[in-house]
Amino acid sequence: MTPGARVAAMIQILDTILEGIPTEKALTNWGRSNRFAGSKDRAAIRDFVFQAIRCRRSAGAWPKPLSARAWAIGSLSINKAPLNDFFNNVRYSPEPLRDGEEVRAVATEQNILDLQDWIIDNLISFYGFETTARLSEIMRNRAPTSLGVNPLKASLMMVRKSLKNIDIETISNPTCDTALTVKTNLRKVVLSDIYKKGWFELQDAASQAVAKLIPAEGNVLDYCAGGGGKALAVSAQTSKSVFAHDINPSRLAEIQERAVRGGHDIKIIHNHEIKNFGQFDSVYCDVPCSGSGAWRRSPEEKWKLTPADLENYIKLQRKILIKAESLVKDGGYLSMITCSIFENENQIQRDFIVQSFKDFTLVQESQYLPNENHDGFYVVVFKKWN
Repeated sequence: MTPGARVAAMIQILDTILEGIPTEKALTNWGRSNRFAGSKDRAAIRDFVFQAIRCRRSAGAWPKPLSARAWAIGSLSINKAPLNDFFNNVRYSPEPLRDGEEVRAVATEQNILDLQDWIIDNLISFYGFETTARLSEIMRNRAPTSLGVNPLKASLMMVRKSLKNIDIETISNPTCDTALTVKTNLRKVVLSDIYKKGWFELQDAASQAVAKLIPAEGNVLDYCAGGGGKALAVSAQTSKSVFAHDINPSRLAEIQERAVRGGHDIKIIHNHEIKNFGQFDSVYCDVPCSGSGAWRRSPEEKWKLTPADLENYIKLQRKILIKAESLVKDGGYLSMITCSIFENENQIQRDFIVQSFKDFTLVQESQYLPNENHDGFYVVVFKKWN
């Protein structure tokens, strides 16, 4: 496909997104209807679409664009793309630009920050304008692809050398000593033999870093295990078994396959079994949240989130924490993790724990804000005194 044909595809997909189709489904539907497109074409089109969503407001497409074409023009323009190379009517490219089509949205403070007004106000109230502006700029760009090296199977150097042999370049990620950042041939990573052998997992570097802060002595319970990324990371750093539970059993479907591949000992605890296990030395909760620290990876979420949604997450988190607290032994630890940058989901929840559980004392906390090396994560650890 020509560059212009890729942009034409981008416009088609943005059109279906404006009709209410979720981004991933819109991309999948287009791919199925256009099987002539090669893997490089689909990857380039995906990048175009995601960039348009990340920069929706500064592209003049928020709350609603004049058209999908106008949205595409705005997105390409603010990213300094050569518009005439795309809009030229050559080999399935869109028709040339008309007078006035390059006019962009007024560059107000809110438009430049590429966030909803209420989110801007929320972040500025906690971080101040300078940090909020820096965060918004980071979230306008693509997130890094990071690998979590499994020390049960390999070292960083072994993984780097093996991937380099198949033309995948990586560099050490300063966020965590088990993390590598992929620089080339991103889509070949999961096709490599060493991935299939369990030498590494795809995992954000900050996610790996917070996993290292989880106390892992004795019996450890991942109370909101989901796909198992944190359980695998904790197991890898201790070479011990980790118990994994999730209120929604379907989320646990991938854990056993990943555990076998990486040589981890992960023991699943289903909902009806949890009461039979008594209490644990360490319980950690990677609680459901806004996902605001990872909005680069799912950018439509920053346009969909409402204040009511955020309040519902806060209520759900507190319900989970109350249940998890009862599973901690005297002398044990309770940890909460989010992939959020909202004070409401992090520091305010920390204070909720302090006020609600008088026999818990804060041991440590860390806030990772999104940057060129990692997504945004928060972790806070408490000890339950005898």
